[in-house]
Order: sequence, then C-alpha cells, then structure tokens
Amino acid sequence: MRHIQTELTKPAYERDRIYILVPSNRWGKSSLVACLQIWYLFYKIGVRSGNQDAWYKSEYRTANIAPAYALTEPVFKYITQILTSRFPINLPDGRTVPNECQIEWFYEEHRTQNTPPRAQYFANNSYIEHRTLGSDKGDSLQGKPYGLITYDEGGRSSHLREETSSNILPRLFDLSGDLHIPSTPDQESHSILDHYEMYQDGLHGRNQTYTMKGSIYDNTFFTEEQIKAQVKLFEKDPMRDQILEGKFLLGGDNIYSPNDIMDAETELLNDGIRYEEGHNYVVGIDTAISSDEMVYTVLREPCGKDHDEMCRDNKLAMVRMVACKGNAKSPQMHMNDLVDLCNNYKNGDNLAIMLETWNGESARYYIDMPYELQAITTCYGSWQPTRPVIPGNDNKPVKQTQNIKKADIIIVLQKYLSAKELAIPKSNQKLSHQLSIYREDDVKISTDRVISLALATWLANDRKVKTAKLEWVTIEW
Repeated sequence: MRHIQTELTKPAYERDRIYILVPSNRWGKSSLVACLQIWYLFYKIGVRSGNQDAWYKSEYRTANIAPAYALTEPVFKYITQILTSRFPINLPDGRTVPNECQIEWFYEEHRTQNTPPRAQYFANNSYIEHRTLGSDKGDSLQGKPYGLITYDEGGRSSHLREETSSNILPRLFDLSGDLHIPSTPDQESHSILDHYEMYQDGLHGRNQTYTMKGSIYDNTFFTEEQIKAQVKLFEKDPMRDQILEGKFLLGGDNIYSPNDIMDAETELLNDGIRYEEGHNYVVGIDTAISSDEMVYTVLREPCGKDHDEMCRDNKLAMVRMVACKGNAKSPQMHMNDLVDLCNNYKNGDNLAIMLETWNGESARYYIDMPYELQAITTCYGSWQPTRPVIPGNDNKPVKQTQNIKKADIIIVLQKYLSAKELAIPKSNQKLSHQLSIYREDDVKISTDRVISLALATWLANDRKVKTAKLEWVTIEW
C-alpha cells in the first residue's frame, strides 16, 4: 500500500499503473484485494477533489474481475465481512475473533446485488462490480470508466495480454486508474507466457509495471505450526515452489518452453526484413477455409555473412508472416497473397515451399497453385501429388514427404528453439501465445501459426541436411 500511495503522488504518465502480485496459495491475496478495493472506493482515488460537494456526488466505479465467476466470490464476501465487522482474525493464541470496522456506515449493504453480475454500493456514490470476463475477452467492461480494476487470478485467463491491452487498460483512462493482477502462477494456463512477461516487466521497471512476490510464510494469520504442516505436506511435490512460494514453473504439458520462446523473440524482426541478395528462403503454408487462419511464414536461412545479428548467430530468421482468417477472403485472393509474397523473396532457385496437405481443402490449394510454385513445393500430409506438375517436364520428380509424421515437424521446431537457432518477431504475440500453449493433443487450441512456422522450419532443416558439405577424411590403416 505504501508503494501505491507514493506512486499516486506522481503524474499518471510517470507512475506505476500495472501491479503484478505472484503469491503462494493461501497467501491472502483475496483479503488484500478486498482491502485495496475498499481503500480506492472510500477515497475515490482518481476523482479530483476541488469541490467537496461535487466530489461526493460524482459516480465512482471499480471492478473486480476473474476468468471464472466463482473466483470473484471471495473478494465479494470479504468486502462484506470487513465492512460489517464479521471478518475472522486468527490470533497467535489460537482464538478467532472478528475485526472491528471503523467505517461500517460506509457500506450500504441493503443495496447489495447478490446475483450475477454482483455489485456492492457505498455511501459516497461509489460501487464495485464483480464480473467474469469468460470468453468475451473483456467486452463486458466496454463503455465504462473505472478507477480500479483487480483481475483476480488473471494468470489463468486464456487471453491475458489481449484482454489487458484491448479492453481493460482503456477503461482506466478517464480516472488514470490502476490495474492489479494478483495471481498464483499456473504452468498449465494458456497465458503463462503473458503472465511471466508481465511479471518480468515489473521486476525490471518496464511498461509502468510493478511486481510483488509473496510466499506462504508472509501470512501472519497462520500459526507457525500450520505453516510447517503445509510445508511438510508438499515437501516432495514437484509443484512445491509454485504452491508455497508463488514461483513460476515453466513447463507442464507444453511442447515449447516459455523460456525458449522468449529467447527467440527479438524486436529486430518486428517490421520484417525484405529480400536480401545471397539469402535462401523457405515458406511454410497452413491452409484454412473457415474461421481458422490461413498462414504463410517466410524464414530466411543464414548465409554465413555479416548481414545482421541473426546471420552472425547462424539463426533462421522469421522475416515475414501473413495471417488471415480463411473465410475473410476468396480462395483467389488468398492465392494472390502467396504469389505476391513469393515474388518478394524469390530470385532464381533461392525459394522453397512446404504445404500441409492433410485434407481436400489443402489438396485443392496445391492444384490451384501456379505451375512455377508447384515445382518448388513439397507436400506434407496424406494427400500427395502423383504426376509432374509442369507441362513438358515429364521427368521432373514430384516433391513428396509420405514418410514424415506430424511429430517430426513439431520436434524439429522444438530443437531449433531449444538450440537458440531460430529468431521470431517479438511483436507477433499471437504466434508466441500459440507456441506457449501448444500441446501434443492440439484439437481444441489455435495452432495455425505454429504449424506454418514448424513446416518452414522442417523444410529449412531438411535443406540444410541435404546440402551439408562432404569432407574428405584420410584413414591410416
């Protein structure tokens, strides 16, 4: 609280606006959030206080949100208990006593709305909404200014970064309000990478973000014996550090490590890189016909020259990604995008394409490709072309990959990421998000950008293996 009070004395553009709390389980974050909400509501933080009567009459709103509605209940309950002197306090001698609230008059309990969305009202024309974002990514907050938003267990959201930047922070603009995200790290969350990056921002003072940590040892409402019992219970549990210390455990069932993804991200690729003479390029294509994305990924192979940082480090560089919903354009327009993209990077025989062909939609896509692009395209999937594609070149072999499994494609990308041999744009947050949540069972998750990147990476690796220089070795008998 002291840090926040100090920050509030600074201009909004200079102070911390996003607060990340990563506590252990049973640290007491919900009671902290309840106190924080009461403090903002009581003082109407963000409302100018020049005219006392106008200040008192002005409407003031805060929000307590969560990924699931059940997660909003603890804060709702604690606010009621605190302001009605019913909040239980465990004393060191083992007794439990209620708190003694000094501002019971402030809470207008008779106006409480106890059905979704819950709301609580207060004597100075302020109120708090308790909402779940669910699948709407924060649309329920649209059109309303808030003085404070607390996102309880925001790290468990499926779209944390998108919700924060698009729908939550804009709602705090009018009152220069703050966003607090108290959330124990969850290694299985779809937003684990977003949560970890925001946590790192706060540790390093970036993006007006402040990070606080919390372990179970900080909770003074627990006795020493209770804490020892909890520590003993999780002594050999692999989740121990997350449960007791609130630490990030980056892994779980994910194929791609969040640390590897972040190491691959670079701002040097945020604007893409145009064709450069002397480089070879590969294109990975993941097709789509409905709400999935049609994705073209262009990777630049290192050339051994000192062109830039990626070349010096001998890395594949993702110089371009074109992504568009399959049903947003006609098939002809999607094909035009590919032709334009290839024309931008093709110079002689420096370009190769890999297309997934597991269904009729992608087979149709291959058949519709211009002959000159068919000639440099390798098909990966159950459907394979069975005839030469360029009229008059009957002896030209068809590029096929019948013996390659999906796991081969995915593992090659994993190897490049773990070996730090791939660079991707830091600005492509959808790609980073899809990489961070990718699992072997990918039926219910978005994978279009990952698959497109994996196809291009596999092809680049295959070309690298086939073009490796042979060296003479002298053997003495």
